[in-house]
Formats: sequence, structure tokens, C-alpha cells
Amino acid sequence: MAQDSVGFSSDYQFWMQKLSLWDQASTLETQKDTCLHLPRFQEFLRQMYEVLKEMDSNMIIERFPTIGQLLAKTCWNPFILAFDESQKILLWCLCCLINKEPQNSEELKLNSWTRRETEHERGRGRERGRHRIGNRLRAPSHQPRA
Repeated sequence: MAQDSVGFSSDYQFWMQKLSLWDQASTLETQKDTCLHLPRFQEFLRQMYEVLKEMDSNMIIERFPTIGQLLAKTCWNPFILAFDESQKILLWCLCCLINKEPQNSEELKLNSWTRRETEHERGRGRERGRHRIGNRLRAPSHQPRA
């Protein structure tokens, strides 16, 4: 378990740096790099969720003080969010940050931010679903030849 924790921590730092780079540039190379690394990033998100779900929100913030930054950068990266699987795991991670009984203004702010982000992501998913359905409805239907 300790070895897994060390590996996760180094992955965490790697992805924090990667997200910062992706956030700062919107070049074709950045887009290609994001797509190239997306499967590994999705696996990292899954691993992160497995770690986070075992902790309460206070422990999460204590152990990963920049988790809000990492998740926010993920929330605003359209190339990551273009995939339903990434969005789903991101929502799971965000939900782990919600403190059921906030004790101070910092915890209230974190809850407020987390709820805004989860609602935003849910709305984005619903909109994407409507777009897909709308495209199917507008697509010409196949007409058999007479």
C-alpha cells in the first residue's frame, strides 16, 4: 500500500504539471498531447477516485492540498471532457470533496465550489446528450428503394 501511495503521489505531480501545460496553451501540439495521454489520465482519475473515496474531505485536503486546482483544470479542459468516461470519473472525484458537515468557512467554500462544478458538469453531460439526440433526429433516414 505504501508503494502504491508513493506511485500515486508521483503520478499526481506529473498530471498536475501536465494539466498546467495543457491549460496554458491551445495549440495543435497541446491538443495532440492531451489526446495521446488521455487513456493514462483516465486511469489516473480512476486511481485517484479509489484513493479519495476512502477518505473524508478534510483528509483529502490535508493530503492533497492542490486537489481543487487539479480537478478545476480537468473540469475546464474540453478535450478531457469530450469523453463521457472522463466526465463520469471526474464527477465521482468531485463528490468525494463534499463535506457533509462543514465546520468553517473554508469547508463551506469548498462545498460551494464543488457543487457548482458538479452541476456544471452534469449540465454539460445533459447538453451533450441532447446534441447527440438532436443530430440523430436531424439525420436523414434511410429510404428503401422502390
